[in-house]
Amino acid sequence: MPDGEVRLRLMAVSGIATVLVTRAYLAATGYPQVGNGTLHIGHVVWGGLLMIAALTIALMWGGAARTPTALLGGVGIGLFVDEVGKYLTRTNDYFFRPAAAIIYLVFAALLVVAALLRQDAAAVSEHDEGVRLAMAARIAADGLAGGLTSAERERAELLLDGCAPEERDAALRLLAGAPTRQPGRIARLGATLRRWGTRAADLPYAEAVMFALLAISHVAVAIVFIAQAVTGEPHSTDAGAITAGAVTRVISLVLILAALAVRPRSRFGAYRLCRAAILVDLLISEVFNFNDSQFGALGELPFLLLALAFFGYRLKGEQALTTAAARGCGA
Repeated sequence: MPDGEVRLRLMAVSGIATVLVTRAYLAATGYPQVGNGTLHIGHVVWGGLLMIAALTIALMWGGAARTPTALLGGVGIGLFVDEVGKYLTRTNDYFFRPAAAIIYLVFAALLVVAALLRQDAAAVSEHDEGVRLAMAARIAADGLAGGLTSAERERAELLLDGCAPEERDAALRLLAGAPTRQPGRIARLGATLRRWGTRAADLPYAEAVMFALLAISHVAVAIVFIAQAVTGEPHSTDAGAITAGAVTRVISLVLILAALAVRPRSRFGAYRLCRAAILVDLLISEVFNFNDSQFGALGELPFLLLALAFFGYRLKGEQALTTAAARGCGA
């Protein structure tokens, strides 16, 4: 689906914000309950209602309402998953310790899937004419109902480049019939952030700085976790999570050291190894970290997400250079 990964990311971010705001509000107000002596209306109910509302909007208005669907759905998922501890324990324990890890894993998986889908969609659309034609036709069909921004129109025209003339002309006629609309505030903000991020990633020393930060941080963190696992951390609440985290941190460090070793010969290979190390951190190490440290583990995430975006961008650039070189050789 065109720009599907953007909406998926928006849904995840709105869900994360909902969990954090909900937890902060409940802690500040002493965890009040809505109901009476018999009833307790948990916020999981409101989450379910919001997810129903999001589905209704999606079914009624389709692609034209993707942004409201993502926002409402994300808030609903956030309210729903925030109470996961209650419906996993017989005692309805909202503070069930693994709940933080489960909540984290849900949203981390969504963000990682969004990042991977963006790269996979670009790779598929580069080579598969049928997929490119279907994606362009979907953009055009959505545009007939809700209009198209200039960026969406350009994206569809680019996808049609190289398709069979008859199918391409039919899709172009659909595009011509779609009205033009201005991008919304969220889309403009996202475009601005992407421009800033691209400029920063293209700075001359950005790659060297990112490799250095990644290596230094992973060496330091691996040493800390190994020391905690071997000596026993006096403040640790889950020795098993500490030990498992130490193992996965070592795996990430080995991948990063391998990336540094192959970087002089293959930037593509180095970027892939770094991305693999970050995915191990995000999808495995941080789960153990959240289980042990609860929401205090949030501090590590901004850098990991930034590093994932950076190496994903650089990997995409290397793939584009390889494709261009292959086409040049073929000509």
